[in-house]
Amino acid sequence: MFRQFTIFLAILAITAFTAPTSYPTEEQLKAELTSAGMTQGSIDGLMSLTNRFATGYPLVQSNKEATDKFISEYTTDANNFIKAMSPEDQKIYNAHLKKYGLA
Repeated sequence: MFRQFTIFLAILAITAFTAPTSYPTEEQLKAELTSAGMTQGSIDGLMSLTNRFATGYPLVQSNKEATDKFISEYTTDANNFIKAMSPEDQKIYNAHLKKYGLA
């Protein structure tokens, strides 16, 4: 038991030190994606998804059934949007996820 706890703490510590300390603001994110060459339509779509989650999730988080439904619908819509982006925009998007430890 103690050994498992020690391993857990080690993994937690490594994760804490390797994770970015802060994520970009919306404006910084837009600037990063624009400078990387992402199309404005993809940037706008990603910002729309981000805003949808930020405003919708707090409304349902206290109800498990509503939360599950929201997350399911949101995930489907987000995946469909990402698949619809151009291959170049998908490459930029995936690089961005890796940069911030999200992939």
